[in-house]
Amino acid sequence: MDYLAELRQQGFHPADDEPDSDGRREFNADLFRGSENEVTVQVYAVDREELERAVMPTLEAVLPHVDAMVDALGEIDADLAQVIFYRGRLGLHFWSRGVNNEFTAVYTHNDGRWDFQAFADIFSAS
Repeated sequence: MDYLAELRQQGFHPADDEPDSDGRREFNADLFRGSENEVTVQVYAVDREELERAVMPTLEAVLPHVDAMVDALGEIDADLAQVIFYRGRLGLHFWSRGVNNEFTAVYTHNDGRWDFQAFADIFSAS
């Protein structure tokens, strides 16, 4: 799926919440809204300038590879629901199909590639 083209078309909207302890605010984009392939991209930045300068280049580099990253996880009975970028980590958040469960595959950036670390909470992973 062309997540990057859809993101460029939809753009980000600020969430209605307070900044975190580092002054970052949440920004969201709902891609393929209303379809069975709907995915939310959730990122954190101090302001729109940082979003464009620091976050977008990372998304531009990683979004074309999301489907391959999902495939590399193997057979999981779940659908991708969110792509999260938080404090330099990437999370692919899934909703299970058969059981009421959700989980996040957490990745870190190393030597030009995104390495799977674990299924974990991206907001508390170190």
